[in-house]
Amino acid sequence: MDDNDSARANQNTGRILELRPGQELRFENDFSPANVITLKLKSGHAEVFGSELATDPVYSFSGRKVAVYTWHGCQLQVGGTPTVEYIADETPMQSYLNVHMALEQMRAAAEASGEEGPRVLIVGPADVGKTSLSKILLNYAVKQGRKPIFVDIDPNEGSISLPGTLTAMAIGKPIDMEEEFSASSIATGTSPLVYYYGYPSPLDKPKLYNTMVQRLATTVRRKLGEADVKASGFIINTPSQFVDVAGYESLSKIIEGFGVNAILVIGHERLYSELRRRCPDGSGISIVKLAKSGGVVTRDKTFRRHLDMHRIKEYFYGTQKADLSPYSSLVSFSDVAIRKVGEGTLAPSSALPIGSERLIQETRLAIVDPGDILLHSVLALSNASIPDDAAAVTPEEESAAVLGTNLAGFVYVSMVDEGKAKMTVLAPNPGRLPRKYMIMASLKYRE
Repeated sequence: MDDNDSARANQNTGRILELRPGQELRFENDFSPANVITLKLKSGHAEVFGSELATDPVYSFSGRKVAVYTWHGCQLQVGGTPTVEYIADETPMQSYLNVHMALEQMRAAAEASGEEGPRVLIVGPADVGKTSLSKILLNYAVKQGRKPIFVDIDPNEGSISLPGTLTAMAIGKPIDMEEEFSASSIATGTSPLVYYYGYPSPLDKPKLYNTMVQRLATTVRRKLGEADVKASGFIINTPSQFVDVAGYESLSKIIEGFGVNAILVIGHERLYSELRRRCPDGSGISIVKLAKSGGVVTRDKTFRRHLDMHRIKEYFYGTQKADLSPYSSLVSFSDVAIRKVGEGTLAPSSALPIGSERLIQETRLAIVDPGDILLHSVLALSNASIPDDAAAVTPEEESAAVLGTNLAGFVYVSMVDEGKAKMTVLAPNPGRLPRKYMIMASLKYRE
């Protein structure tokens, strides 16, 4: 029985729960296909991270941590057996609504003056609800007829694309509460802009991370100049490492590069104080401290690993609502150029001669000789084109071109035949690979 069969089986069964105004139903479950949780709104009004429930459909959730909030009271029908389920009386939703109203005032003022709307940065430690707040603010903005840009620079999250990516996408419709950002471009009304960093933490390759984020910032600021998104502004979701002293430099560069004028700090007093010191009154940057939701739970390494594998599977095989039939093709080693960032180890900065600086190896691509090393790898397909006179291009020029170009997509290497110098790759759609440059990092997947 697949997820859809489970949802249909639970459609007319389940517990009836009554929520009073201001209450929130919180539940979570694992990725087991047999443990799908269904949700149906029987009466009243309710929302999931700012996206309103309709009264007719049955919604199904797998491997999710969900919060269903009601402003005015509602009756819900819940099917399945969540691993955790409870109703909360204390939530941060009123403070989140206040933030939305303040941002909407900024959008109205920007629209009247022809300037850019709010440029919001959300920061805080791991598992405090940064992504959840992003979704709430995005959905509330869409309800007001806005089209904000969502920027995800947390490579460990991979909310829009796969883990290891830095992404941006204009949100013109409510976020799908079942599939979230995994929903197809047809459902969301837009396609994401994706760059491949390839590592889970910005501290793994800080120079590379900062370089790629600045490239993304340039593109997003250019997009913000378009009429349909200008007054709506953007919302940036950030990695948890920014709360550490080691992440302050990257954070400062991001604030400057994106032209941030509003910072929301969730659940971290020290970072709030540090940002107040760095961005005092008169700097043009508003800083707001928010409490984390009591419903936020810590995601351990096992859950995060399952989540990564689930997102990779969805990329190639589709979601509950949109199945994909991935296309397998045989690719010759000679037809592709595979590169990897940061091959080998570098001496620490403390080991360098006094007065010298590290060279740019961290942002330079290394050639990967195709072979068994590629087996089970998920490779990013760059939109960069191989120049006609490739021999005349320096490694630095090649690296800048490949890393500075957005992605066409990803392929999965399912088989490698070194004897025939060929590999079998899986792609989400049929046809020849549109580009030849492939970027390899640490992302692996086993079907």
